[in-house]
Amino acid sequence: MKLLLKSALFSILVLQIGCSHVSTKNKSSGEVDQKVEDPQETAKRVSNRLKELVQAAKDSGEEKIRFLASDMYLKASAALMEGDYLTANLIFEHLVSLVPKDTFVKQKYAISLIRTGDLELSRKLLENVYSSSKKKDFRIGLVLAGVYTSLGETKLARATYSHLLRNYPRSEEPCIFLAKSYALEKKTKKAVNLLNSCQRKNRGKGIFSYYIGKIYVDLKSYKIAKTYFQKAIREEKDFSQAVMALGLIYEELGSQNLAMKTYKKYLRSNPNDSLILSRMVQLLFTQEKFKEVIPYAERLSDIDPENLNLRVKLGILYKDAGSFKKAISSFEGLLEFAPDNDKILYYLGGIYQEIQNYDKSIEFYGKIKNESGLYQDSSFQIAQMLSILAKSEYDNSKENGPKHQEFVEFIDGMIAKIKAFRVDFSIVKAAYFESLDENDEAIETLELVQSDKAFNIDHKFYLATLFEKEEEFNKSTEIVEKILEDDPKNAHAWNFLGYSLLERNESLDKAHKYIQKAVKLSPNDGYIRDSLGWYYFKKGDLEQAMNEVMEAVKLVPEDVSVNKHLAVIFSHMKNFKQAKVYLKKAIQTTSSEAEKAELVEVLKDLNKNRIPANYQLP
Repeated sequence: MKLLLKSALFSILVLQIGCSHVSTKNKSSGEVDQKVEDPQETAKRVSNRLKELVQAAKDSGEEKIRFLASDMYLKASAALMEGDYLTANLIFEHLVSLVPKDTFVKQKYAISLIRTGDLELSRKLLENVYSSSKKKDFRIGLVLAGVYTSLGETKLARATYSHLLRNYPRSEEPCIFLAKSYALEKKTKKAVNLLNSCQRKNRGKGIFSYYIGKIYVDLKSYKIAKTYFQKAIREEKDFSQAVMALGLIYEELGSQNLAMKTYKKYLRSNPNDSLILSRMVQLLFTQEKFKEVIPYAERLSDIDPENLNLRVKLGILYKDAGSFKKAISSFEGLLEFAPDNDKILYYLGGIYQEIQNYDKSIEFYGKIKNESGLYQDSSFQIAQMLSILAKSEYDNSKENGPKHQEFVEFIDGMIAKIKAFRVDFSIVKAAYFESLDENDEAIETLELVQSDKAFNIDHKFYLATLFEKEEEFNKSTEIVEKILEDDPKNAHAWNFLGYSLLERNESLDKAHKYIQKAVKLSPNDGYIRDSLGWYYFKKGDLEQAMNEVMEAVKLVPEDVSVNKHLAVIFSHMKNFKQAKVYLKKAIQTTSSEAEKAELVEVLKDLNKNRIPANYQLP
């Protein structure tokens, strides 16, 4: 038992309530078996025992009655505090029979019965207690009226609320509950008149206007509701529920700015009101005002530090605002509560990746478990960063080192480990080898997975491009022609074939035919228009070449090749000023240090107003 016993007499009762089994002895072994007893049987047996104790106390006189009554009341109260209302009810039932004139005990019993849903018996007890007080006990009257309402006894409930209101004309509860009762039956005018009457008797209280506003909200009469919520706030400036209701009305009417203005004004004098703060944060999130929401979210997080969802949102806000130290601090603090949470680990990995602290990023991504839905992407990000570190190591030393080995082992492990990852990780591996100008290794990597279902059309184009770099034109053409067999209207495939011929300076008429097909299929594709312009350049039609590539640069302004082509064309037109403009754009947009260095050398020739050797036609 959880309760300490203070009397030997009552200990018998409590032991019986607390034990729901009986012992039986096994004759052959002498062991005692535990047999579970039906709870209803236990309650019945305990009730009978309580009845005997009550009768014995009555037979023994007032002193024994007082002693047992005190002990029973303590045990019933303790049961109430424990949330054990069934036990409390059982004790109170017999306690009432022991002290039938004690209205306080009846009151406690009635409240306990409400907790277990026994409203009829509670009603009888409350009516008795209320009558004993000559209907002057305000609190019991309210509880009784509430029970009437729950039982559907609307007339009795209203009569009780009305009686209380006559005796206590400035009281809030009976007025509000009575008005609610009228409103539920669509007696709007009667409910509003009652609340207005109560408002006149209670100057300085906004609650009555607030409830009138709520009645009109239910009727979807938002403009009328708004005036009453405003009135409630004039009566009580710190009435947060009215402020919230007014803000929600503005939101419902589509005036989000007025809603925010309402919340902000209130928060200036009540900065720590969590109800309004929460709504303000939610609204600012909805409006995507992420920078503005941060101070409100910080304050709300200080008030409610255990709100982990809010702290996650705050961490994301810090990240998006570029406050990476705060974001890291926020998420690492959350790890104390949830050290294995995949989302928090993923966010930390992403932040460290963004600030290019790749070792830390890899550490957090690496803690995400295989069964997580974020495992594939986190592993992919690790592979990308390991390739960057390996490439940086190569650029510094001009040879492969430990980072190269770490990258290859990791990515080969992922390819072998999970079949679904084979193609994605092979692409990362191929791109890495391509960056080292080891195109043969890149090709070999892709050829191992080209029969996989996940090896899609983009991957085929990539493999064809690698063959082009190695001047294995038959193989690249074979791949693209196979694409066209499956999809004759693939504009990029026609463009690929045509541009390949242009770059080799072979069969220009055939190249033009292919590119024209691509243009017809996809006239607004910047890369295809660039190819057409390059064809005209190869044919010596500089004006037409310039027109086409100018159109291309509008469609793909950040593409290195397109800007470079335009610089070449302008240089041949002796427009060196424009040539330099587009060459500088190409320098700004290239990600290859080798290409950037080459373009810088070309720029030196353009600065001398001469066509660079690199730009001469073959």
